[in-house]
Amino acid sequence: MELPAFRREGSNRHIKGCKRASQQLKFEIRALDNKERERAAVLSSLHDMESTSRALDEEEREIESASLGSIRGEPSSLYAGGPQGSDAR
Repeated sequence: MELPAFRREGSNRHIKGCKRASQQLKFEIRALDNKERERAAVLSSLHDMESTSRALDEEEREIESASLGSIRGEPSSLYAGGPQGSDAR
């Protein structure tokens, strides 16, 4: 038994509406995926910057410690194994 024309038309409109909604959801999911990838890249970059910052802070502390040691006449740990003071000829 065939549906009356007005029911068939309504059903077709409903199907088209569902397809449009499905396409819109796919588009939004892709946009969210892209945002998530961007977020992950930013977090990774931030982590790299924090690691670099910690390494630079540590290096700065070593340099300050070596500078203070040379002021006090202590051998520098930065140049351990190499000639120091009057031996550096």
